[in-house]
Amino acid sequence: MQGAHAAARCGARTRSGRPCASPAMANGRCRMHGGTSTGPRTAEGLARIRTARTTHGGRSAEMRSLRRHLRELLARSAELVGEPEKGST
Repeated sequence: MQGAHAAARCGARTRSGRPCASPAMANGRCRMHGGTSTGPRTAEGLARIRTARTTHGGRSAEMRSLRRHLRELLARSAELVGEPEKGST
């Protein structure tokens, strides 16, 4: 049973000053010391990210307007039924 025990070690210096003993990935460092992505740097890469970015639209102007309209409708319907508005005592 060799697996992770036989893998090369990361070797990055830890806070204690000792070398990290975690198994290394292909880049020679472990998952904690391998470094994170710095994101796109070229104009082409930035443009690609902008076009690929998807949002749920929950905070768009259209959704805010829809929620505002819905609150108004609920308040009017509560007035018609004679129920006190939510939040008032």
